[in-house]
Formats: sequence, C-alpha cells, structure tokens
Amino acid sequence: MKGSRRTTFWAIAASVLGGAGLLLGTASVASATPTQLLVPQGTAFSYLGHSCGGIQEQVYATGFDSSNGFPDGDAYLSTRCGGSGRGGGGVSTLYSAWVTAQWDFTGVLVSSSRLVAAPPIDPTFSATDANGNQVSNSSGRAYLTLSPTFTPQPRVTGLSVSTGPSSGGTAVTLSGTGLTGATTVGFDGTTVAPTVVNDNTLTLVTPALAIAATTDTVDAIVTTGGGPSAPTSADQFTFVAAPTISSLSPDSGAMAGGTAVTITGANLSPVTSVMFGDQGAGFTVDGDTSITAYAPATDSSTPDSSNVTVRSIGGTSNGLNYDYTSAIAPSDGPVVTSLSPASGPAGGHTRVTITGQNFAGASAVTFGGVEASGFTVGGTGTTITALSPPDTVDLGPQVDVQVTGPGGSSPIVAADVFSYVAPKITRIGPHHGSAAGGTRVHIRGSGFSGVSAVTFGGVEAARFTVNRAGTVIVAVTPPEFGVGTQSVDVSVSSAAGTGTLPAAFTYR
Repeated sequence: MKGSRRTTFWAIAASVLGGAGLLLGTASVASATPTQLLVPQGTAFSYLGHSCGGIQEQVYATGFDSSNGFPDGDAYLSTRCGGSGRGGGGVSTLYSAWVTAQWDFTGVLVSSSRLVAAPPIDPTFSATDANGNQVSNSSGRAYLTLSPTFTPQPRVTGLSVSTGPSSGGTAVTLSGTGLTGATTVGFDGTTVAPTVVNDNTLTLVTPALAIAATTDTVDAIVTTGGGPSAPTSADQFTFVAAPTISSLSPDSGAMAGGTAVTITGANLSPVTSVMFGDQGAGFTVDGDTSITAYAPATDSSTPDSSNVTVRSIGGTSNGLNYDYTSAIAPSDGPVVTSLSPASGPAGGHTRVTITGQNFAGASAVTFGGVEASGFTVGGTGTTITALSPPDTVDLGPQVDVQVTGPGGSSPIVAADVFSYVAPKITRIGPHHGSAAGGTRVHIRGSGFSGVSAVTFGGVEAARFTVNRAGTVIVAVTPPEFGVGTQSVDVSVSSAAGTGTLPAAFTYR
C-alpha cells in the first residue's frame, strides 16, 4: 500500500469510527504508521503443505484478546497449483485453510491454529482498546496502529542458552519483541543489566543464584518502559547446582578395574563425567542422588588410590578416596568390552559382534534380560556373534548386553549398551488422497522392523505391511474426519519410539 493510499484510508476510518461512537484516541493515533498483521509464509506453509507461486492470504482483525490484550484475527490462506491434464488441458488444485491467529503489539505472530470451518468476518471491522491502540480491516488486510503514548510490553521468545551453573557467568542471547529500552533482566529476583542489540535481541551474563545448593529453573523477566515481560516456557533458564558426593560403595576394588561403584550424593542427575583420578569411567545415572560407575583399571603396577569426582555443567564435586587392591582377584567370568554395531531396529535381527574375554562355553546372551535370537562363539573365546531379539516387551531405547558362561554373567558396563533405534521417515508417496481414505501410501525410511502402528493425523491406518528390510511400509489411509483440505502428520511407532514427517499427507 503506497503512502498516499494509506493516509486516505485512515482518514476514512477515523470518520466512520467517530460516527459509530467508538473510542479512537487522539488525532495523532490515526496519523501513526499502521503495521500490517500477517501470517508468516513459513507458518502458512505448515497449514497448506503447498506453495505454488507463493501463498496468498486475507487477514481480518477481530479485536483485542480479553486476557493479554493482544490483537486477534482470522486469516484465509490459499495457493493454487497447476499442471497439464490429458489432451493438453489445464488442471489446477486450490489448497486453502482458515486459521485463527494472535499477534503482539509489534505485529509478530504469537500463536495460530487451524479452524475447521470458515468464521464469520467483518471486512470493515475497527476497534480501539483502552490504551488508544487500534485494529482495522480494509480490502482483505488487517492493520494495527499504536497510540504514540503506548509502549508495548516486552515479550521473550527464546534464550540461546537455557542452562548454566548456579554460580552464574553464562553468556546468553535473549530473543523477543519490544526489547528496546530494556533496563533489567531478572532471574528469580536477582537482576542484571543487559546490552540492547536491537528491538528483538539482548545479550547478558547470568548472575549467581541466591541459593546455589539446589538446581532451579526460573523465568528471565525483561523490564522496559512497557513493564515486565510475562513469564512463558520460552524464557526459562535452569541454574544447575554443583554436584556433591557423600559416599562410595564399595570404596575399593580390583586393580584390573570393572568394579561397579555406587556413588551417593546430591545434584547428580545432570552429571556428564565421572573421574577416578585423571581417568574417565563409564557410568549410569540412577537418580539425582545416585550414580553407578565402573572403576577403570589402575595405571599403577601396585595397589594405589584414586580421588573420585563427578562433573556437570554446575561444576565439579568434592572428591572421595577409592582404593585399588590386589586382594580382590579379577573375575574369570565373561567380560564385554565392545559391541558392533551398538544399535538396531526394534524389530530385532541385528547381527551384533560382541567383543570381550572368557566367552568360551557361553550358554546365553541376553539383551536387557531377553535372550538373543541366536549366537555363535568365536574360536578364541573373545568374540560372539549374536542376533538382537525384537523389542516386543518395551525394553527401552537402551539395554545392556550380557554374556553368561561357566564363570557367571558378565558385569554391566558402559561398553555393553545396545540401543533400539526409533523409526525414521524420509519420504512418502503419494502426498495426497481422498478424504474418504483408502489411499495406498508408500512410506520410506529406516528402523521400520517391529513397527506397531502407522497414523495419519493421529488416526491409525486402515492396515499396513512392512518389507523384510524394514525400510518400506505400505499403508492404507484412514478416512479424514475434519472439514475441507487438511495436511496431516504421518507417524510410525515401535517400542523404541516414534518417527514423524510433519504435514506430509494432504486430504482433499
């Protein structure tokens, strides 16, 4: 819209609204530069699933939200895709959707959702809120004009870093709208002065949390002349307290390593490494107060001691002494040192090479307690080839592989972990079909062995089959229960997880 037309439109709007007796604010409101309210093309595409020559939209403001005061509206999104028909005739398809939307006072989209039916619209609607801010419609477009005395409330949309130590010092880039003039950013009552890069960006360094002994998630609240920002899930920052150790059990083990050591303490959930002296150790986190670590072999030729510490983003713990002793003889039982590959589909039958020692005479190989589909022991007793069992009992995404032989069962160590991988969809075809269902769709990807469900927009397929390689699913679409053209997510699920291709299939 050129400047001369915009000035004319607002003059007409002022005349009409004044006659209706609505609050318009001062004359300077009508002469202020309006902001056009739009649904970004990327968001529009997520609803249509197509963009042929661009997506057209008609937006109609409907007023100001009663809870947060933001402008509300409805948008009609459409794109027309053409092609060649039989005999050279032109064929085109219109993809369209109605969505309801909300914007903040800088004109940035806050939220949107699909409408199942076309809403009632008023092409000439106008309204003004108590602050003198105005929304108006003209020729399928919606506009927001702010009062010159109004400063928008800041809004936080994201943090570049969402975790850091309770001692502070983390550099964070804060994104949002209406950030110009920001004076402070508060973290649970402790404030810092940010650097304003522009209206959408601040940089800051986190302060030390007042109570540093516990991990805490707080809101980053920005204050400007428009007041403090409203808390949202996008502004949350987690201050991670430093871990502490109170005991080791046992506190001694064989020089050859492999002893499972229970480390008890506090703030252990986010631990990223366990150290025995200067050697890293495999470990599993049992909870915020317990870790099971596997002592490495000592690099000394005689019994010695190591200082055990744990580390997380919150810092490094205190240390406790762990004694290596020759009095505890290494086990003669099986020991697993590596798996190759260390992952496979939930349907099982992955050929896994298990490397270790003392495998001669092995009587069983288990994956999370479930026996392998079959296995053979190498001639030297240091390798086993096993077929992973199907994950039919929801073993979990990760399981321990154990070998049982004359000397007992191999200890659980970090090196014996096998992961059941979730299905992954790479492409489907065809991309559209009848709303009545019944379309045969080829879904291609990986990890499909063991898939238990295929859904289109959350509705299970009428039926499906999986090829032997676990890379192709042929599914028959269910009926679409909405109204009008809809693009829906396609998902495949197994015990190891769910793979989804967003807005991959369109009912029409």
